[in-house]
Amino acid sequence: MVNIQLSQQLIALRQQAHLSQEQVASQLHVSRQAISKWENGTTLPDIEKIVQLATILNVSLDELVLAKKPTINQSTVAKIIEAYTQQNKQELSWRHQRITNGWEFLARYWYVILIFAVFIYIVFDDLAFQ
Repeated sequence: MVNIQLSQQLIALRQQAHLSQEQVASQLHVSRQAISKWENGTTLPDIEKIVQLATILNVSLDELVLAKKPTINQSTVAKIIEAYTQQNKQELSWRHQRITNGWEFLARYWYVILIFAVFIYIVFDDLAFQ
C-alpha cells in the first residue's frame, strides 16, 4: 500500500516540479533506472534517498510517503491571530496615550524637533551672512 502511494506521489510531485527522471537521478546520484523502478513500485528507495527526494521536490515527508498535505491546525491559526491582535492593541494604545511629560514628547516626536532645529540653523545661518 505504502509502496503504491510512494510511487504515485513520486511521479506526481516530480512532474509538478517539472523535473525529468534523469534530473532527479543526477541530484540523488543514482541511475535513471533506479528512479523508474521507484516510480513503477518494483523497488523502494532507502530512507536517506526518501529524505533527499522530499528536499528536492520541496515537500514534507508525510506528503511524499503518505500523500498527506500538511495542514495548519485551527487552534494554531487562532493563536497567531490573537497574538497579532494583542500586539496591535498595545501599539495603538501607546500611540494614543496622553503625553504627560517632556520625555514622552521627545520619544514620540523627536523628528519634529530635529526638523525644527535644522530650520532654526538655516534661518540663523542666513541671518549671520547678511
